[in-house]
Amino acid sequence: MLEFLSAVGLVVLLVVAVLVTAVWLALRRIRRSRVVAAGTRAVADGLLALTVVRPRPTADRGAALQALRISREHRLLRQRVTAAQRSGAHLGDVPGLLPRLEAEGRRLQAALGRFAGAPGARGDLFARADRHLATLADLTEAVGAAISVPPADDALAQEAEEAALGLRLHAAAYTELVTPGDPVRRSSGRPPTLAG
Repeated sequence: MLEFLSAVGLVVLLVVAVLVTAVWLALRRIRRSRVVAAGTRAVADGLLALTVVRPRPTADRGAALQALRISREHRLLRQRVTAAQRSGAHLGDVPGLLPRLEAEGRRLQAALGRFAGAPGARGDLFARADRHLATLADLTEAVGAAISVPPADDALAQEAEEAALGLRLHAAAYTELVTPGDPVRRSSGRPPTLAG
């Protein structure tokens, strides 16, 4: 009888372990799905939009508007990159750079979202957000140009290589721009400018 109860206990334990693992994997997959990610972004953008259109005056309306612009530019860049990848356009290092850009955008959005109206922090935070928006706009324009390039032939191969080099240089310049403790920033007091 003891052997039978031990066997039943092991089977029940195995079934519970399989069920818990299956539920955990299903929840993990659902959390990482595109629908949940898009829903999360939509809710976050909606909350920021409510802050912007709130009838009473708030100190963080400009910050919320800036955070909405960053979200919109990231969405546009993601759409352009996806379209370029589908069309087979050469994007250089842009797809690899996209997650880091989005992480920086999320950090800026979080900082703008909890902005309390401190005048000293406002200038620096808005300047960082403006630089990020300018970088996103430049990169989106470059990806859009990569999409519009006709299929490569011998004459266009050189131009495509130059465009790829431009994308890589832009990525390197942006990396230098967002690297904390950049020696260029410390020595001049100003952020380096992006060329191209």
